[in-house]
Amino acid sequence: MPGELDGNALRVFVAIVECQGFSAAAERLHKTQSTISQSLQRLEDIVGAPLIQRTSRSLSLTPAGETFLSYARQILKLHGEAIGALRAPGAQQCVHVGMPEDYAQHWLTDMLSSFQTRFSAVRPDICCEMSSSLVARLQRGELDLALGVEHANLPPGEFLCEEPLVWVAAPNWHIEAGAPVPLAVYAQGCAFRANAERALAESGRAWHVVYTSQSPRGIAAAIEQGHSVGIAARRLVPEGWQVLGAEEGFAPVEPARLVYWLGERSRHPAIDAWVAMFREQLGCSA
Repeated sequence: MPGELDGNALRVFVAIVECQGFSAAAERLHKTQSTISQSLQRLEDIVGAPLIQRTSRSLSLTPAGETFLSYARQILKLHGEAIGALRAPGAQQCVHVGMPEDYAQHWLTDMLSSFQTRFSAVRPDICCEMSSSLVARLQRGELDLALGVEHANLPPGEFLCEEPLVWVAAPNWHIEAGAPVPLAVYAQGCAFRANAERALAESGRAWHVVYTSQSPRGIAAAIEQGHSVGIAARRLVPEGWQVLGAEEGFAPVEPARLVYWLGERSRHPAIDAWVAMFREQLGCSA
């Protein structure tokens, strides 16, 4: 009959062969002899061929049994190795960390190098998305830690620091007096965008969105064309870009608040290390 190979049945088959008998195999596996016979019968039904030739005085493998024995041993060996790898101290551990992509572009190379020096047996899995998406992933149990920007629609996180925001444009950008400001910004839900639009509204300056993207690289490409203005954390402004201020008619933007959110494994030493690296990169005190 069709079916899937059962690890217990494979152990029974190998034990019968190695012990040269049903009674000895039953003793090795701490099972009754009838259970051993039933397990072998089920296995033979699954593979569709007799595996062992039995007489009143002897036991031998059939041709099918000789072929199948090597596969059974390999399967059991891999099974044992897989379980052992997962149970080995520190083996195959993974921490799932989320951060906005623009911060990852500036920090991640150094952070990964530092982390892997200290936690060589722990694999970091990094997810780069908007803060709202990262928090949603953390709430679903997909992340252990997320760095992001505090927002009214998100649950409270652990405060790290205020992040100054500035208006940015390409070196050749200019605008006629009184013209609406063309914005290249992230999609709705981004705290940087919300703070920028609020500053424009409060200063009475008109604007219109000409480009949106979920990716900082997409935003940068639009700004570098010289036809739009963006908003960025001061520490992340690319070299050569303009920082626009009062002389260009741009009102100051309220700083963002950087926070982190912890998942269920909040006390894992590797997660503590990521929080410490966030603090170090941001210049925050512990």
